[in-house]
Amino acid sequence: MINKTYLIILLLTLLFSCTDMMAATARRVFMNYTAADGLADNCAHTIHCTKTGRLVITTRGQINFFDGQNFTYIDPSDENLYPLPEYHGNYHLYFDKYHHIWLKNTQTVTCVNLTTEKFVRSIEEEFLKFGVNQKVYDLFVDSEGIPWLLLGNGLYNVKTKKTQPVRKGVNLQDLEVVKEKFLMLFYGDGQVQMIDKDTGHIIYEGAPYQDKADQQRYDKTSVLYVDGDTVYQIRNGVKEGAVFQFVASLRQWKELLRKPYHLNNLTKRDSLLLIPAEYGFWQYSINDGASEHIEDLSLESGRKLNFTLNVMCFDRQGGLWVGTEQRGLLYARPFTSPFRVFSWTEKEATDYAAMLDGMVESPTFRGKSANCVFRDSRGWTWVGTAQGLHCYRNKDDKLPQIITKRDGLLNNIIHSVVEDKLHNIWVATSYGISCLLMENDAVSYILSYNNYDYVPSESFLNGKAKCMPDGTIIMQSVDHVVVFNPSEMSTLKQEYKFRLYPKLIRLMVNGVDVRTGDELDGNVILEKAITRVDELNLNYDQNSISLTFSALNYFRPSQTYYRVRVKGFIDDWRILTRSNSGGLIDRRGLLHLPMMSLRPGTYKIELQASIIPDQWDTVPYEWTINVNEPWWRTTGVFVLFMAILLILLCVNGYYYVKNSSLRLLRNSEEVGVLKRIRLFAERSSLQDGSELLEPVTDEIMGLYVDPQSELTPEFMEMMPKIIPMVLETAPRHLTMRQLSDKAHIDVQKFYAMIMANIYKSPRGLARKLMLSKAEILLKDSTKTIAEIAAECKFVSPNHFIALFVREYGMPPEEFRRK
Repeated sequence: MINKTYLIILLLTLLFSCTDMMAATARRVFMNYTAADGLADNCAHTIHCTKTGRLVITTRGQINFFDGQNFTYIDPSDENLYPLPEYHGNYHLYFDKYHHIWLKNTQTVTCVNLTTEKFVRSIEEEFLKFGVNQKVYDLFVDSEGIPWLLLGNGLYNVKTKKTQPVRKGVNLQDLEVVKEKFLMLFYGDGQVQMIDKDTGHIIYEGAPYQDKADQQRYDKTSVLYVDGDTVYQIRNGVKEGAVFQFVASLRQWKELLRKPYHLNNLTKRDSLLLIPAEYGFWQYSINDGASEHIEDLSLESGRKLNFTLNVMCFDRQGGLWVGTEQRGLLYARPFTSPFRVFSWTEKEATDYAAMLDGMVESPTFRGKSANCVFRDSRGWTWVGTAQGLHCYRNKDDKLPQIITKRDGLLNNIIHSVVEDKLHNIWVATSYGISCLLMENDAVSYILSYNNYDYVPSESFLNGKAKCMPDGTIIMQSVDHVVVFNPSEMSTLKQEYKFRLYPKLIRLMVNGVDVRTGDELDGNVILEKAITRVDELNLNYDQNSISLTFSALNYFRPSQTYYRVRVKGFIDDWRILTRSNSGGLIDRRGLLHLPMMSLRPGTYKIELQASIIPDQWDTVPYEWTINVNEPWWRTTGVFVLFMAILLILLCVNGYYYVKNSSLRLLRNSEEVGVLKRIRLFAERSSLQDGSELLEPVTDEIMGLYVDPQSELTPEFMEMMPKIIPMVLETAPRHLTMRQLSDKAHIDVQKFYAMIMANIYKSPRGLARKLMLSKAEILLKDSTKTIAEIAAECKFVSPNHFIALFVREYGMPPEEFRRK
């Protein structure tokens, strides 16, 4: 069993572990998402991370949803807008407890129904549900998710149905509830009222400044962030901005920052405030009052940018998201990479490369050339080849242990191998670096590092790896030198700080992509947004589906593990990784779960996701799939069918007894075998009028198949030669010798081959013949994939595509193009 503590330490190296928080935030390196990646617009105004980790981003009125790898968005229309004459600020996003998203912009508001993820057509109707039929001048949502509506006679709480008086003639800019007890009202002149929610009495009135000049200087907009009984407020004027702190329990104000330009938003992480502004962002330490201005943000490409930042937000994993005015969305992972990468323009690269001089680049092993050969402290020999990593434990070993991508390596071409001070093996490939964690003289687990960990996406050089006396490992790639120390990784005592909550993000039924409200064969399958669906109801002929799940793993998507079972389909738990799933988990960490030819009944999917392969400490998420019975399987029809069947059985029994003597005379061994061959040929070529056997779970999931039940390759090669003759000639006119001559095989060998395979399932041969026919149609016709699947008698287009990819290594469309 792998040492879980050590695995977590390596996997989450430096996660949340910076000793200098301000410096760590400043050193973050960002990747960029823009409209080219599916974002609605490159101007990102607000970002919100939900409880499950999903991101909601607003651009120029659009609401964007990010599932970890893909953006989807919805656009408002004029009919979705409701005028708010008292709101003069910029984009402000609220989530309420009634499954709404409210997006305010200057003097307008839109509303999204989260159950359908569509804009509400009539906001007046939503207000009527709250019991309000008056004109609404402004809208707020407090930290408890309760909407407050500013009416002509005061502030209306939609939960309590009570109205709170407000100051007359002064713009109410913000409100918040502190400690679930105090309602705080923030006005345009800087004044704040703190009101007891139960009694409605004002228990405090004050402002962060008393100077009338300041009242005019910061009277335009307000932004709040609540942390316990402390409220942080940004106040902006025409040109200037300032940040203030109010401690409710002490009734104390404190000025934190004043700047001659707008401060756009703020968020908090530990003791650090991050404040995006017109020029970069400010960091303010609550502990010591130190502040730092970060003007430039570093991208993964090495480019530094200076631009306006609208919002900053931390996700559940500690990653930092930044919304910019023109550059889209930026994301920085929640750690400082343990890998130091030096390009050849830096002196360090030359110095480290000099330490690798003398390393053999093209060694030989047992008379054959290899990329690298390394002997570790155990006496084991590791040989890097173009077909994986070979391990010889003894010098007399003839068959090595071979480790490849299927075991967790990023690439099968191994360029260098080195052992660290902890006796783990580090491997440099043509794409990334892998660590083989050793326990009890065995490889217990493989961790791989790629561009997500800032390891360059390029080929490493043969033999160019070395462990220095202090434990530092040096590896040389084509354009860089990578330096890291595994011993320093293991000194961190961080715990596994976040969990993954999988979401269903895509559904395909019979090859059709199904969306909310779409009707398929008269059946609306998704009445709610797919991410909020936990039960699917399908017709009996809508029984081939494919579901895609995202674990919302922004941190290391390729290092996502799933634990899944489907009661009634796959009853045992299976742990799937990218390396062992047979392509069910893609490089982006998405799980694609096909379920083909489902019989009527109920199936329950249970799914967990984790970044650690043996840590499943969350309650499994569940989805129920109901495949309804067809009308002709009702009880009345079934009783009638059984009665008819009983009559037919009696008639058949009578004729069976009458003709049994005739059948016995013809039931010689050769005639029986020839009949069996004909039956096998008919089933293999689908000439008996039946469809292909329904795909089984092992075939769909790519599981291990018992070779005893598989047709031999020689038999598969021989049968197409004799099938035309078998089908065109009656069994009584055939002999085994005629068939063996047709197959150009000795009759005794032919007979043995027939008897060894003829009682097995013809599925493999039928599949081969169907795929061969499909290959010809793909080459020589313009028929669609669905038409080819139907003509070749596949159960469904999905089934055809899955088998074609498994056989040819590419989808049918790509095969046709090539």
